[in-house]
Amino acid sequence: MDEEIIGYHGTKKSNVESIITNNFRINEDRHNKLFLGAGIYFFDIYGDAIDWNVKSFISEFSYLPEWNAYINKYSVIESKIVVNASHILNLDEKENLYKFEMLVEKVKGKLQSKPEFIRARNKTSAIINMMYTRNLLKKKILIKTFVEQINVKNLSSFKSYSRKMFCIKDESIIKENKEKININEESFNSIVYFYK
Repeated sequence: MDEEIIGYHGTKKSNVESIITNNFRINEDRHNKLFLGAGIYFFDIYGDAIDWNVKSFISEFSYLPEWNAYINKYSVIESKIVVNASHILNLDEKENLYKFEMLVEKVKGKLQSKPEFIRARNKTSAIINMMYTRNLLKKKILIKTFVEQINVKNLSSFKSYSRKMFCIKDESIIKENKEKININEESFNSIVYFYK
């Protein structure tokens, strides 16, 4: 049975037209640094894609963007992803995480002596990439929620913020792409607040 997922991908404004016209292309994860290996990454929440763009802006320009500077440089693609449910590996579900962990344990000994594993910035990413290269893992989407600490000044018990990510391993399941209308200034300010 097919499932339809709406995902949000933060990117530079200059990439939008090409993505809409030609779809996404999966780039190799040469340095094994991505969260879930090579793939196209989406968030399930629009604001999280904006947040990703803000981080990218800070990394590129070394300062926190104002709203006008942000909307001139970055944008968000909203994509419709259609895939058979059997091709989804949701690592937020304990049973799937357990099975994945057992698979990793089974192949880890064979893979950890490989140069790409030794040089890898992210060992989990290296293992995932090597499992896909060797056809040991064939799912078209990996789903995982990551937790980060944010700078909450007054509500100390709310410092943890979770973001669900979809890593698409087969671009053919991305059926439609459109540019998401730019975020309004008030919503944008609520995102950059936590970087001040």
